Amino acid sequence: MSDSYKTIIQQRQPEDVEIFHNVHPDVKPPKTDLDDLYHNHEEINDYRSSGELIRSLANTIKQWRKHMPKDAEPTIVAMLNGGLQIQVARLVQESFHGIRIEGTAGGNPCMVLSHQNNVELLCYVQKVPEEEPDRRIGFVIDGEETEE
Repeated sequence: MSDSYKTIIQQRQPEDVEIFHNVHPDVKPPKTDLDDLYHNHEEINDYRSSGELIRSLANTIKQWRKHMPKDAEPTIVAMLNGGLQIQVARLVQESFHGIRIEGTAGGNPCMVLSHQNNVELLCYVQKVPEEEPDRRIGFVIDGEETEE
């Protein structure tokens, strides 16, 4: 494929990095109920810290897992300026606006510290072998860790 037909992200990624890894063809992400998204309207309208962002994402992943078949799991890819993509293993609140992203980029372990405005988090459903154990994603908010 010539560079003129590649997306910007594909042009900037190493050749061995797939844009989406094993997207599950038969599963759409479950629709999250509005009550689960907006359980406290005052909180949702407050200025959001990175902790609130991570907490909301953890709750969404937890809801998704309730409706997944055995051969599917939610996956998060962090996309940073310049096109770097990180397969997320753990998200940590570093400060009011700071996020630590731990995972792999191009198959290599990595860790990035970023302001929450400088990262986009893509969530999708990945197809996995049924016998493979669940790959959990870690979320650390206010010093407490959960895995969803």
